[in-house]
Amino acid sequence: MSRYQFAFLLCFSGAIGVLDCAVAADVAMPRKALPAPAPVVSPWTYRITPYFWAPSLTGTSTVVGQTANVDVTFIDLLHRQIPRELFGVMGNFEMRNDRFAVFADLAYLMAGASSSGQKSIVFGPYLSAGAAGSATVKFQMTIAELAAAYEVARWGGMSGAGTALDIYGGGRLWWQKAEADVAVNAALNLAGFTISGSRAVAGSGDVTWVDPIVGLRLRHQLAPGHEVRLSGDVGGFGVGSEFSWQLVGAYSFDVARTRMGLWSGMLGYRALYVDFSKGSGTSLYQYDVLQQGPVMGLSLKF
Repeated sequence: MSRYQFAFLLCFSGAIGVLDCAVAADVAMPRKALPAPAPVVSPWTYRITPYFWAPSLTGTSTVVGQTANVDVTFIDLLHRQIPRELFGVMGNFEMRNDRFAVFADLAYLMAGASSSGQKSIVFGPYLSAGAAGSATVKFQMTIAELAAAYEVARWGGMSGAGTALDIYGGGRLWWQKAEADVAVNAALNLAGFTISGSRAVAGSGDVTWVDPIVGLRLRHQLAPGHEVRLSGDVGGFGVGSEFSWQLVGAYSFDVARTRMGLWSGMLGYRALYVDFSKGSGTSLYQYDVLQQGPVMGLSLKF
């Protein structure tokens, strides 16, 4: 073998050895695993609040042209009404993304008030003399709100405190059904009433309208886990009702954190006024009443 052939074989063997080492190194060295993708965090937070509202009623209600002056407290309702005549289901839902929020509120109330023993209800002008001692008005109503809010200002504070101001607008839907029931004790003007034995009964039928609303809401965090909310709005403007307004103040406090989310208690006060009328004469239905009272509930935020 010539020295040139020997040199060629030596170089070829060296090249094969280098290739084997590279392949072996590639097999021996484990490939680096790709990092797991970060979990997607939704920019939205949600709050669900079932609550109870204990309102008192003050104002006037007109059914088939007959007006009743109503002034009854929630304690009166508890004392005078059988359970089926006092009932309520309420709830609030809010979703927020930084400065933007959408919220909805639903309240269904069924209540009655009687003038028996007290002058809480007086019909007039024709029914007051003969039926003031045995008159009853029963209400069923659903109040549903839907609005969008935007945070227009925010202020920081010490020790976790902070304040934010929202402006909001939307609509408030009302559904009502009222019934007047009076004793037939004298020769009375009973136009629109149906006589049943010794009772005269009149109903409004279903009455529905929608009020546009605009309002402001102040959110103040006293300390971590403690927040106060104050809100107020006006609405109606002759579109649905003639006019309506609402004021709500509530204090919430964190109770516990679970897998479902953060639980908070809520205590507050709600006042809601509306002046609505429809029809005329014996077909007139009017509801000019202020409903106000304490609220309490439990929130879940997630």
